Amino acid sequence: MREFRLKDVAALAGVSTATVSRVLHGNGYVSARARMRVEQALRDSGYRLNAVAQELRRQKTITIGLILHGELSHPFVGEIVIGAEQAAAEHGFNVLLLNAHGNADRERECVETLLERRVDGIIFTTAVQGKNVSLAIDAGVRAVEIERRLCGAASAVVVDNHAAAVEAMRHLVGLGHRRIGFLGEAFPHGGGDEVADIPRERFEAYCDALGECGQELDDSHIVLGRYPREQGGWGGLAAGVAYMRRLLKQAPGLTAVFAVSDLVAAGALQTLYAERVRVPEQLSVVGFDDTFARYLTPPLTTIRQPMFDMGYKAASLAISLVAEDAPGGSVEFCQTRLIIRETTAPARSG
Repeated sequence: MREFRLKDVAALAGVSTATVSRVLHGNGYVSARARMRVEQALRDSGYRLNAVAQELRRQKTITIGLILHGELSHPFVGEIVIGAEQAAAEHGFNVLLLNAHGNADRERECVETLLERRVDGIIFTTAVQGKNVSLAIDAGVRAVEIERRLCGAASAVVVDNHAAAVEAMRHLVGLGHRRIGFLGEAFPHGGGDEVADIPRERFEAYCDALGECGQELDDSHIVLGRYPREQGGWGGLAAGVAYMRRLLKQAPGLTAVFAVSDLVAAGALQTLYAERVRVPEQLSVVGFDDTFARYLTPPLTTIRQPMFDMGYKAASLAISLVAEDAPGGSVEFCQTRLIIRETTAPARSG
């Protein structure tokens, strides 16, 4: 016998999957006509059509869904998952992990799957498309975004990327650096889902910090581009190698570089080693994240994101919203910190 899914019932009823989920959860407004069509489709398909299912849908499943953007092997993702699982365990909740692999269509499928499982809340790490977050909310499920907020109706756990990046730049400026390069990811221009675009925030901080010390923006000091996902789902290492090589050619007089992530910084260090540029004697390097910065050679000065805390707070917030039947929409900030290691030193003279 064919197993019907949420989207199959929605197609039979001629409504959205969110409408079907609202009927099943008994949560949120559904017109009488749409409800009748959904209930008829449920009867026709046999989807969860028994007294036990009718009763279960009125209860909490004690499960939080966690949609990932990258691989568990990535330190950023892994630490967030550990933090979320810790918070969930303390509250007696389970965590169901799905991976969207950075794809918007796959992310929507993950949301639909979690709605079928009747999860109580969904955490997005990091959301790819805002309308997929809205899909969960429209279905009456609490949603929390980590790192970037694309949906104003969802709650979020973030860091102040601009303030953190300014702190990194001020560290370099304080060491006497004025010719500072930037290695980063290209970001969209204009509107769309990019409510809070992380690469843009960090680049704008770079520009603002240069302005603070009276330096004009020099395009030759900047390399931005899209970097592909690499083996294991990581992105940025190969880009850092290529971008640093390009930056050395177009701006040979630089004394420092701010990289948008530790992975990009790691690639930059590889190029500098290959080109026999001594770090930090000839060129200082700062990263962002503090994922594996301490294990690089030399150990990387970087901005630490509290990844475990971000996952812990997100799960705690989702569970709180479920328990209190609250609408969500709040934003919680986690504190970043500059970690000074061995890749930064006073600017060379001359």
